[in-house]
Amino acid sequence: MTQVLIIGGSGALGTALLKEIRKAGVAVAFTYCQNTERATALSREYDSPSYGVDLRNVDAVDGLFDTLAQAGQLPNVVIHCAGVAPATLLDDITATMWDELHAIHGRTALLCAQQMARRNLRGALILVAALDGVYPVPAPAHYAASQAALWGLTQALAKELGPRGILVNLAVVGVLDGGIAHALVPKLREAYRRHAALARTGTCEEAARGLRWLALENTYLNGAQFPLTGGLG
Repeated sequence: MTQVLIIGGSGALGTALLKEIRKAGVAVAFTYCQNTERATALSREYDSPSYGVDLRNVDAVDGLFDTLAQAGQLPNVVIHCAGVAPATLLDDITATMWDELHAIHGRTALLCAQQMARRNLRGALILVAALDGVYPVPAPAHYAASQAALWGLTQALAKELGPRGILVNLAVVGVLDGGIAHALVPKLREAYRRHAALARTGTCEEAARGLRWLALENTYLNGAQFPLTGGLG
């Protein structure tokens, strides 16, 4: 039986993904950070348990998997789509800001991989990154670095975990109609639209359908970038 865990399920993309997974009749749990009211509403709507987790805490992922094990909800598919993207100029980036971003993105991905391996879970680990770490686009330096780290992790983890029955891939998500991309200034959003092969931005629902395929149907793709960009790049 497939059990999915969405890290960051209360955001725009996470919510669309939660809906897609439940439409497929698959059990899914999700995490959130601060918006308890929204998480509770989503939990009721999609009959899916939610867990408040602060990914900046070094023990958060290990504690989450312990809780899931006690509840009989250990996942064989983990989708890491939690993220923050502060609009910060180079001179304003502090060491603390760098550490927090890398904790939420790269460290969380690594810890999820360790938990899956240690608990002998077989299935898929899907990391979600923005264009910023893969293509040379305008982005805060610490954010772009944290996204690039996800690609390095994907390649290394795919080699190590593939023989153990865990497929690891990186979904590269372009400019969508909600979530982090929603904060883009109109001029930059228009530039992305012009350079996309489809001449438009995407929707969270479209990206979620691609992620659903990686989560529930993929059996061979491993260590790869899975572009959900509308031909942008």
